Amino acid sequence: MPQRAPLSPALLTAACVIAAVPAAWAALAADAVIAGAVGRLLGFPWFGLSFSPQFTLVAVQALEGSHPPGLWVVALVVGPVAAALVGLALHLGTEVVRSGAWLRVVSFEWAAFAALRLPALLIAGVLPGGHGSVDDLYRRLGEPQSGRWAVALLGLLALSGLALMVARLAVATGRSWMRVDGRPFRRHLVRAVAGYPTLAALAAWSVVAPWAPPAWMAGWLLLTFLALMILTA
Repeated sequence: MPQRAPLSPALLTAACVIAAVPAAWAALAADAVIAGAVGRLLGFPWFGLSFSPQFTLVAVQALEGSHPPGLWVVALVVGPVAAALVGLALHLGTEVVRSGAWLRVVSFEWAAFAALRLPALLIAGVLPGGHGSVDDLYRRLGEPQSGRWAVALLGLLALSGLALMVARLAVATGRSWMRVDGRPFRRHLVRAVAGYPTLAALAAWSVVAPWAPPAWMAGWLLLTFLALMILTA
């Protein structure tokens, strides 16, 4: 049987952008489920799951009371981190067993979105008017100004490391599909399967759950895209 011709660059980009939206929804749903379950184990009352007005799944949980700082860190941070790890595990698993193309694309977009969402949450905790798990952690600990520059630096370092990881995963995945190499090709591939789709997913998340003032969100999305391009070896 002759090998099927690869999608054109425009069709590949469009397919990945379309896949990134349900992948981001699944990542946010995993975040809610894991955060709710772990929070309940830590003693935070959990009343189940519900849909927000934007149709994203959220954990209905009472984050209140007097708890040690370590429990607050776990309760507020475990969801986003675990969602990224689950997405990465799914992506690696679908690549190992050579699953169908649609499942491999969705799992990759899940991993890329969830990973690159983590630096945004760190930066949101630093910005005036920021929202998210890191900002919630600051407010729960009662020291909203403590260590913000260190967190900002950590966010930039996290963006560098995670963008490098996503770019390498995109190149490795693309090679198995097309078997073409060269730096211009790799950068084009990362734009198609990681850059534009992740930008669309992060933008959609920013609309349904604004995590910073609009100018900061737009600037951070651009910085994330540039990091993916610059770190594509």
